[in-house]
Amino acid sequence: MALETNRRRFLELTAGAVGLSAVGGCATKATYRVEPGLALGESYDLPTDSFDPWVEVLSGGYRNNVREVSRLAGGRPILAVVKNNAYGIGDQTVGPLMNGFPEIGGIACVRVQEALAMREAGVDKPMLVMAEVSEPEMELLARHDVASSVWLDDSPAKVERVARRLGRPVPVQPYIDSGMGREGMPYKRAKPWLAELCSSDAANVVGTYTMFVHEEEFDRVQLARFEEIISWARGRGLELGRLHSSPTFEVFKLPDAHMDMVRPGNALFGNYPSAEGARQMADLRPVFRLNTRLIRVERLEPGESAGFYRSFVADSPTWIALLPIGHTDGYPPTARGTCEVLINNRLYPVIAGPNSAHTVLNIGAEKTVEVGDVATLIGPDHDAILPHTVCERTGVRFLALITKLNARLRRRVV
Repeated sequence: MALETNRRRFLELTAGAVGLSAVGGCATKATYRVEPGLALGESYDLPTDSFDPWVEVLSGGYRNNVREVSRLAGGRPILAVVKNNAYGIGDQTVGPLMNGFPEIGGIACVRVQEALAMREAGVDKPMLVMAEVSEPEMELLARHDVASSVWLDDSPAKVERVARRLGRPVPVQPYIDSGMGREGMPYKRAKPWLAELCSSDAANVVGTYTMFVHEEEFDRVQLARFEEIISWARGRGLELGRLHSSPTFEVFKLPDAHMDMVRPGNALFGNYPSAEGARQMADLRPVFRLNTRLIRVERLEPGESAGFYRSFVADSPTWIALLPIGHTDGYPPTARGTCEVLINNRLYPVIAGPNSAHTVLNIGAEKTVEVGDVATLIGPDHDAILPHTVCERTGVRFLALITKLNARLRRRVV
């Protein structure tokens, strides 16, 4: 009941915040909808006898990783990147966790709805949407005290119009493309654009940033370009706000780019950068478990099989166990024959599936498990089920693994 009440209040607030806006001479109404509960990773208690899979969000893992990043950054504040639904873990769960750590100076994401969802979940630290947004979205974000990224040629004019409607300056962060060739105002023509934006009373420039390509030699070229623009702007008295440029790779490998704050995502979620020596520089830990309960335990006689296309055929009496979890829940389809699952501190191999919603384990000649036992497919409790081990065995990249966790699975913070 409380969840539904909060959702109605939030929808009423965001719908009223935008209303009708004149964009390009047309009256446009923008409507924003936040999906309820699980689609955004909201936690609630599972019945103790539920067989549905769930994700345990490990607050201790995040606590450890934040401290490790802070150490590497020399104690600088961290702008925590909690994008893509917190890389699949759930932004309404991870956002409030990050919000409670003193080392976190702010939270960044890449979607308007992510920012609004985390505000609804109680995140009150500075926030940044690292994407160019439309004019109605910029106004909506400003009303929720979220900074918009800007880099298009018409951004100063857009900011002016939004500020007039708000009756106050708009929080923004100019994004400079120093050579990645993806987002941002190209550094070659950034100076006059930056001067127009930063000198406008309509803009509250709370930060300025760039992004690196993660190649150490060219990163230094990019850093020199960004620093030259910073020096030029400061020489003219332009306010740039907090400067940041270092995602995870550069947190580890380019200390000269740490600036006013660092901006990691991967490292906070337990993922090392693909840089030589990174694993020796920090002790990053897993931040989740993927759990379910056994829903069937049966004995196969010789010649009997399990799984599509008779994936497994018993050559002797063999106990098998069925898990109600599959690749649509985020467990890699290549786990058969490569991965093991932890039950009661013992490992059991995957022999059939993972199908869309089922996985079969080989329990062996003796019945050592029961229906209802908890099975951990991915987690910190054994080397065989660590996220990086599962990735190595299945050929799935770390981010591909965690971002595929089904948003409908319940999240429990432990």
